[in-house]
Amino acid sequence: MTNITASSKVFGRRKGKQLSSRQKESIKIHLTKYSVFKSRADGSYELQKVDLTNLFGNLKDFELEIGFGMGDYLFQKALVKKTTGFLGCEVFENGVASLLTRIRDVNLKNIFIHPGNCIDLLDNLRGANLSAIHLLFPDPWPKNKHHKRRFFTTENIDKMGYALKKGGSIFVATDILEYAVQIISSMEKRTDFKVENYLIKEFKSPLGTKFQTKFERKAYASNRVPRYMVFKRVA
Repeated sequence: MTNITASSKVFGRRKGKQLSSRQKESIKIHLTKYSVFKSRADGSYELQKVDLTNLFGNLKDFELEIGFGMGDYLFQKALVKKTTGFLGCEVFENGVASLLTRIRDVNLKNIFIHPGNCIDLLDNLRGANLSAIHLLFPDPWPKNKHHKRRFFTTENIDKMGYALKKGGSIFVATDILEYAVQIISSMEKRTDFKVENYLIKEFKSPLGTKFQTKFERKAYASNRVPRYMVFKRVA
């Protein structure tokens, strides 16, 4: 079976419970077909500049989900919006296998994935072509000593800004209030983004779907209130 190897350093869990034979088959047979980058013999990836128009053919609108988990949200979005090209990044092998299985089952043609660090992809996108970037329940790294691992750093926000076209938006969800406050504070200081919306209570789906992700369901089950934020690139 093809091993999924990071091209750059990542934090967090890469493997969970043992893959089913069907999931192993999905990675072995279909990962190459749906991968943004070509894989090497050792399972790592040959990073190169990505032209989304060439990658998706005649599609003109593109969105990215960073950390798609088990692929629930990304799959539902791609299923509904078939005229939009979707990119997804995820380091968790079980999530990659789960999404590939679903893509294969319905023969979706508007998804490509990178089973590695999203920075690999953001650094190699040609031009500001994305209309949306989604980060749903990113790892909050709750311990103070691990806060530096959180995704919303100045450098990473810069990279998302370069990848988004003007008028494009970053959609964020977290059930950790302290992390939500940090994210909003970071975005309010910027001149290239405008805080479009942030809600303390359940919102009427600015993410464009009524489908709940696994982490959203877990948040409500644990009596934690998800916070949803939208940041629009204005410059």
